[in-house]
Amino acid sequence: MGIILKRPWLSTIIWAVLTVIFVVTMPDINKIVRLKGEPKIGKAYPSQVATILEKEFQGVPKDKKLSTIAMVFYNKNGLTKDDILAAKKIIDELDKSKEKYNIQSISTYFKNPELKSYYVSTNNKVILASIQADKTKREIIEIRDNIYRKIYSIQKPRNLEIYLTGGDLITQDFVKASEDGVKKTDIITIVFIIVVLILVFRSPVTPIVSLLTVGVSFLISLSVVGHLADKFNFPINTFTRTFIVVSLFGIGTDYNLLIISRFREELANGKDVDKAIITTFKTAGKTVIFSCLAVFTGFAAFAAASFNFFRAMSAIAVSVLVLLLVLLTLVPAVLKIFGKNLLWPFNKEIQHTHSKLWEAAARLSTKYPYVVLTTVILILIPFLLSVRSDLSFNTLNELSEKYKSVKGFNIISKNFSSGKTFPVTIYLKSNKNLATSDALSDIEKITEILSKQKGIKDVYSVTRPQGEIIKQFTLSDQADTVIKGIDSLRDGLLKVNNAIETINKNLNLSTKEFDVRKLVSGISQLENGVYELKVSLEKLNGGFEQGLNGSKKIYDGLNELSSGSSKLSEGFKEFYFEYTKSINKIKSELKGFDVNQIELLLTGINTANNNLKALSNKYPEISKDINYIMASEILSKIETETNKFYPKLKEFSSEYEKVSTQINEADKALKLISNSIDSIASASKQLADAQSKVLNGYNQIDRGQKQIISGVNLMYSKLQEFDEQKEQILKKVNELQTGFTSLKSALLQISDALNKMINSIGSMKSYFEGYRNTNIFYVPPEAIKSSSFKKAIDSYMSKDKTITKIILILDTNPYTNKAIDVVANIEKVLNNSLEFVNTKFVSVGVGGISSTNHDLRAIYFKDFKTLRLIMIISIFILMFFISRSIFNAAIMVIIVFADYYLALSITEMIFKGIFKYEALNWAVPFFTFVVFLALGIDYSVFLLIRFYEYKDLEINEALRLTSANIGHVVTSAVIILAGTFAAMLPSGILTLMQVSICVVIGLVLLAFFLLPFLYNTLMRIKRDII
Repeated sequence: MGIILKRPWLSTIIWAVLTVIFVVTMPDINKIVRLKGEPKIGKAYPSQVATILEKEFQGVPKDKKLSTIAMVFYNKNGLTKDDILAAKKIIDELDKSKEKYNIQSISTYFKNPELKSYYVSTNNKVILASIQADKTKREIIEIRDNIYRKIYSIQKPRNLEIYLTGGDLITQDFVKASEDGVKKTDIITIVFIIVVLILVFRSPVTPIVSLLTVGVSFLISLSVVGHLADKFNFPINTFTRTFIVVSLFGIGTDYNLLIISRFREELANGKDVDKAIITTFKTAGKTVIFSCLAVFTGFAAFAAASFNFFRAMSAIAVSVLVLLLVLLTLVPAVLKIFGKNLLWPFNKEIQHTHSKLWEAAARLSTKYPYVVLTTVILILIPFLLSVRSDLSFNTLNELSEKYKSVKGFNIISKNFSSGKTFPVTIYLKSNKNLATSDALSDIEKITEILSKQKGIKDVYSVTRPQGEIIKQFTLSDQADTVIKGIDSLRDGLLKVNNAIETINKNLNLSTKEFDVRKLVSGISQLENGVYELKVSLEKLNGGFEQGLNGSKKIYDGLNELSSGSSKLSEGFKEFYFEYTKSINKIKSELKGFDVNQIELLLTGINTANNNLKALSNKYPEISKDINYIMASEILSKIETETNKFYPKLKEFSSEYEKVSTQINEADKALKLISNSIDSIASASKQLADAQSKVLNGYNQIDRGQKQIISGVNLMYSKLQEFDEQKEQILKKVNELQTGFTSLKSALLQISDALNKMINSIGSMKSYFEGYRNTNIFYVPPEAIKSSSFKKAIDSYMSKDKTITKIILILDTNPYTNKAIDVVANIEKVLNNSLEFVNTKFVSVGVGGISSTNHDLRAIYFKDFKTLRLIMIISIFILMFFISRSIFNAAIMVIIVFADYYLALSITEMIFKGIFKYEALNWAVPFFTFVVFLALGIDYSVFLLIRFYEYKDLEINEALRLTSANIGHVVTSAVIILAGTFAAMLPSGILTLMQVSICVVIGLVLLAFFLLPFLYNTLMRIKRDII
């Protein structure tokens, strides 16, 4: 300190030179933030595994950085033909120059018309194109700007609007918004600090000196952090610069306020400048050192975090070290150089200010400590219990539609669904070929399970390329085919059975219809009668008288013969008509009965049985199903019964051939009989006519007699021919009757077997009907090689067929907590489902903004929980070192914790209850906790250090004097720090606004409620206990 006071300009010049060097060499912080400032998630997390698998899927190097951009073509009145042509032209132009615009690939329905439903809205207002950009060598914002320039260079219809959106583009717009917001914050902070310091010190010089010293520490700190991030990958994020600003200008001004206030107090007590500086740094300087150590400890603890976003906060620890060096080396030099002019216009009459509010609070707290403590606890409890752990990871809340990425996202959300903008993509990797029947069945099982989860709107995969399962490969569809076949089989069997029953019925010929033996016997009697007639006619030649008498007898016999022959002819014709009718009906029924049809039936049953067995091998769980067991038994029984009657059927077929031959031969014989009877009837009629002539004209006897003899001889000749063939006819008829009997017996057996089959088939149909509502999936090997299915494989599998993807469209905004919860459930269900499939997947990734936020939330809570414990322990140890009291250290930590949860609860009420936000942004609890524990602890240190100056006094008096003397300093410091955070409100960034309000509320509660009352109360009760 002595060297600084002797050579104050030297210290000032050194810091000035250092400032110039660091400012000149300062890297582009904004560019570093864009390149390295995004939250990084560990490679083991599903979202990062998905990123790696996505590159393998697309066949690009692992070191290549890809980003998905959605190109939105929009016409609020509906896309016209010119709009569509313009969209196609723009896409074609970009596709031709992909390398120039850093484009890896472009997906659109113009190339794949079958994807029209995915890329074109149903209201025909939006066309989408998916661009895979390569950001390895160029920043995403440069790629975006180059594409926009190309779009604007192509003439398009007036009403056609074109936007580019995507996760990276939204993030970069958020970074840009943050940069713009910080610029506003810088200006407002500086103006606010100047105004407050002028009001506190009533001097225009003091604020300038304070801002210069803090400004030096800020510029050097920012440069140091920039170099560390640029050269050594020191963690940095979007909010690093903002928090360096508010922290340094906040606590830096507070420390300057503490130092200058003490300096003014010592000057007012009559000390010269040098002694006033020395005393100031022995007292207030000690407080500053301890406070800086507390802040440094708090922020340095974040270096232990695994999450880079948290580690980035350790940059503030670097800034605090630089600030401490400035405070201990530059500020004393400035105080020496300005002296009393620092407080110009200095007035010797000015006395050190006491805080009446703090003094009154100390009196009340020390007089009624238990009443005050009870009151404070009752006030805190409702607020502390209302704190919720749900946080928002919705980046879109941070931005307005003035950013094109947000405008494009909102257009997609309105005309498609917000989930379609950033779907969840699952990547499954195996060591084996996934384009197999078994693997595809397993993929469909997983797809089916995922599609039934709450929050999933649509699912696309290799088994559902259009979002719907390919029905022709489902068991339900195949069951329908089987059932149709069963119905057709049953109908065929019923027809066969009905035909058999009809044949049996027609084989039951009546005795009258089929008594051929009586007919043959009657003809034999006729033959004997004709023979007697022939003998009589021969005797007629012996004498006329005898001939006349004989002719009368012959006339009577011929009349009788003619009458009998006519009756015989009519009876036989009736018999032959009925016989022919029955035989023709039998032939008609048997004509369509082909034994080969039964052979096909048997083959079909065998095939069905084999298919059922194959199904049980493919899906082992089915074989345990009682319905499957019954169906299997039924098919086996049908197969057994069919095999039993099939030989009989073959025998029947052979017997039928024989009977058919017999029927033909019998038919010939019966026709012969019919012809003979007709001849006999004709001859009888001729004899009767001739005899009539004999009786009418005896003079013509000779001629008539010859005609009679000629006719009788002809009749007798025909009857002899029949007599020779009658045995053969009877034999054929007997054979025919025997064949009909065998045929009837065989048909009865077949009919019985068919009835059993029909009943069994009915049971089998009931079994397959049970599978009509199932989606068991199976793609035959030959179908996998088909051109139609190859398109699905090309779209949803990698070239080597070892990686497949499943795309999930959520029914909610992908940035919301609901989407994150859906992803949490998806990951759980996915891991469970993988255990129940035969295909082994060596790597599984879940990609998409919702998955990233889910992993981010998991990392956040895991790291934040650990960091809170580390910070609390670190601060507690430091406070114990400062206070040399466990109780005092515990009091300070308890007060800060109570302030943190109280402020957080009130902030939640404001944004959730009044402004209707889903939840506080995920960064708010973290940032506010850091501010309260690292910065808020300062004020407890202020109180404690000042309290120890009155340690020899009675406790009540010591607390009163401490509050009275330090109260205005703490209040002023709180106002300055709250003001610097309040300066973030106009930034327009929701996170900064929420942090700002929470910190302001917490600081106000700390300065006007917790420290004046709770601190004094606990210190007073401690004295009673100890």
